[in-house]
Amino acid sequence: MNFKTKLLAVAVLPVILISLASYWAISNQSQTLAQTQIAEVESRTMAARRAELEKMNQLALNAIRGLYEDTALPEHVAQERAKKMLHDMAFGEDGYFFVYDETGKNIVHPKLPELVGKNWWDLQDPNGDYVIRNLINVAKNGGGFHTYVWNKPSTGELANKVGHAVFLDKWKWMIGTGLYTDDVEAEIAAMRQSLRSSINQTSSVLLMLFAAGVLLAALFTWAIRLSEQRFANERLKDLTHRIVEVQEDERKRVSKELHDGISQMLVSARYGLDSAMANVGKTATAKSALAKSMATIENAIAEVRRISMALRPSVLDDIGLAAAIASLGREFGESSGVKVVSNVVRLENRVSSKVQTALYRVAQEALTNIAKHAQAENVWITLRHNSHSVILTIEDDGKLRGDILLKRSGQASQGMGLRNMRERMDAFQGQLDIRSSKHGGLVVEARVPINAEWLKAQNDNAGPGKPRAA
Repeated sequence: MNFKTKLLAVAVLPVILISLASYWAISNQSQTLAQTQIAEVESRTMAARRAELEKMNQLALNAIRGLYEDTALPEHVAQERAKKMLHDMAFGEDGYFFVYDETGKNIVHPKLPELVGKNWWDLQDPNGDYVIRNLINVAKNGGGFHTYVWNKPSTGELANKVGHAVFLDKWKWMIGTGLYTDDVEAEIAAMRQSLRSSINQTSSVLLMLFAAGVLLAALFTWAIRLSEQRFANERLKDLTHRIVEVQEDERKRVSKELHDGISQMLVSARYGLDSAMANVGKTATAKSALAKSMATIENAIAEVRRISMALRPSVLDDIGLAAAIASLGREFGESSGVKVVSNVVRLENRVSSKVQTALYRVAQEALTNIAKHAQAENVWITLRHNSHSVILTIEDDGKLRGDILLKRSGQASQGMGLRNMRERMDAFQGQLDIRSSKHGGLVVEARVPINAEWLKAQNDNAGPGKPRAA
């Protein structure tokens, strides 16, 4: 994992972890609150239903109280009248009263008359609950509620029901009524679905917000990294430019020392040996030794001149870039056996001496690459300018095709030589273009802008009606 990836991970990973933890906590809290709210609503609703049932049973008791307490009326007559009253009492679509004796025999059931007169002590609902038995027991214990499953008259289907039962000791009757809770269950289910939908929507919004947060954090980190990288690149370019300047200054100094110092001393020594050789007489041995010494000095002079030219060609400072490029082409042709055709024009002061040096180094590097890799027979060097730029072009007809060379990471796109050329051009807002040549090799084209001060001076000197500088 590289440094950039680590930086991005360090910046974004905490945001992701915090987002996930927040999402988990909020989701769990939402689920808990929803369940609590549903349970509370269900509890309140059922409490209201139970209170309603208790009131309805109290109304039934109040309705038959006179008959139950009337001692003058025969008991069987009072019971028949009470049965009639309870049979006729109803509330809502499915609300009614039912009566069983303590043995489980049905006495009153307005909705299911087929039950009347039969004993249902052992009747069980689908859940195995002894419905009648449990209602009678609840009633005998002071009255209360019991939940069971029973047939719903309006639909003819089984549904959950809450019953309330009381017991009349004198008549041994259990009087009960009940309310079906399927509507409550449907309401609770709808509420649960609504809350679930709300939670899902909230979760979706949270996820989008968290994703947006992560994305913003990543973009922010990327922007900072890009800014830092640009700053570092600018500093690196400045450093590279400064190194090149220092290198060129040192080369110039060493070249001058070689040319003006050691070279002159060697030339002076050669002249002394030449004079000594003329005066040494006929001694063959002495002449041979002097001749060898002169040959050695001649080689030393040539080597010093070659090193001096490689470090900093004096012609570049004396008569400009065009002559230096032409001289470089001639020397390359003589040393390599490659035919070099140079077409150069004088630049005057269109570019600074530093830019001229950079262009010269590009030409040197391009010719070095041709000698190492191209296997060329012909090289074309062009130095020209237009109204905005100075263009240096080095083209060859190498045996290796240019497009193949361009794909070689070590020789073209990432090679140190070509990288140096690009950095030299970048230092002066120039461009370096490397492409395939129509002759089969490569075209290296360096382009730098013309000095703005020179353009301004030329245009200012041009009178009305005279052509502008180009």
